[in-house]
Amino acid sequence: MISLHVYLTPLTGKFSDLKVAVTETWLPAMTKQPGFINAYLLQPFSDIELKKNDANIPDHDLEVVAFWRSEKERLEWVARPIHDEVFNQVLSSTEKVSYTLKTVENNW
Repeated sequence: MISLHVYLTPLTGKFSDLKVAVTETWLPAMTKQPGFINAYLLQPFSDIELKKNDANIPDHDLEVVAFWRSEKERLEWVARPIHDEVFNQVLSSTEKVSYTLKTVENNW
């Protein structure tokens, strides 16, 4: 199993549009793909709360963590036309996007 971590920073004034594009377009399409397991949308605590807890302040406003059976199946999803169709809606409200991939070693 692998995890995809996508970090999103909205364009000024586009946070709500970005959140809608992620939750109503991109993730619902992703859930229908072979090999998809599940996904989570994460929003950091406020900067004030993070500072109070001596936690790092992220440089993104939203994070999507999606779990896939394999990197091969995730790449097959990325190659499908529907991926670009739905992800372009995310990109249209995004100032910055970055991602990383991880191998899931264990779960409990």
